[in-house]
Amino acid sequence: MTNEPPGVVRVARQVLTTIVSNAALGVAGVVRLARGSERWPAFAGREIPRQGVALTVKDNTVSVDLYLVVASGVNVVEVATAVQEEVAAALEHMVGMQVREINVYIQDVA
Repeated sequence: MTNEPPGVVRVARQVLTTIVSNAALGVAGVVRLARGSERWPAFAGREIPRQGVALTVKDNTVSVDLYLVVASGVNVVEVATAVQEEVAAALEHMVGMQVREINVYIQDVA
């Protein structure tokens, strides 16, 4: 008997988006995702995606752009760093993907 897998496992992009969203929303200080439909101005020349998450997948590596609204009074840098760590851990643990980068864009404070 060989140790080769019996076939291929593919994970839908929406599943990755859900994993990223849930991990980010679980971090204290994150109020919600900034959604592109809210008419935010472009950030650094980037349009905000409809769901607040943009993914680039190449081979088994993922890059994430994440647009957030954080709570008033929090340390924005600490919250963003915690989001990066949680999202990377969730992607690596749940789907075994390597994370190239996680860019966090703070759109507002609520």
